[in-house]
Amino acid sequence: MSLGMSVALLAFLKRIVSKNHFSEPENKAPGVRQLNDYARFSGIGFEFCASVGLIGWLGWLLDRWTGLADSFPVFLLLGVFLGLALGIYRLQLKLAAPPAETDSTEPEDEKS
Repeated sequence: MSLGMSVALLAFLKRIVSKNHFSEPENKAPGVRQLNDYARFSGIGFEFCASVGLIGWLGWLLDRWTGLADSFPVFLLLGVFLGLALGIYRLQLKLAAPPAETDSTEPEDEKS
C-alpha cells in the first residue's frame, strides 16, 4: 500500500469517526429545501456504502496478504461488520437533531 493511499485512508476514517452536524436552512423556498435534503440524504447513503465497502475491501486485502482468503475470509468478515457498525454510528450521528445553538452576543459571566 502506498503512502498516498494510506494518508487518504486515514483521512477517510477520521471523517467517519468525527462528529458532523448539519444546520437547517432558514427561510428557503420549498424547492431549495427539498434539494438540500436530497443532497444531504444522498451523501449520508453514499458515506454508509463507502464505509462498508472500503473497510470490507481492506479486510479482503489483509486476507490475501495473510493467505487466509482461500480457507476462511476472517478479515473480510470483520471488515464488513466493522464497516456496518461505523456506518450505522455515522448515520445515527447525522440524523440526530443538532444541538441547540445560542445566539448571545455578550458573554454571560462578563460583569461591569
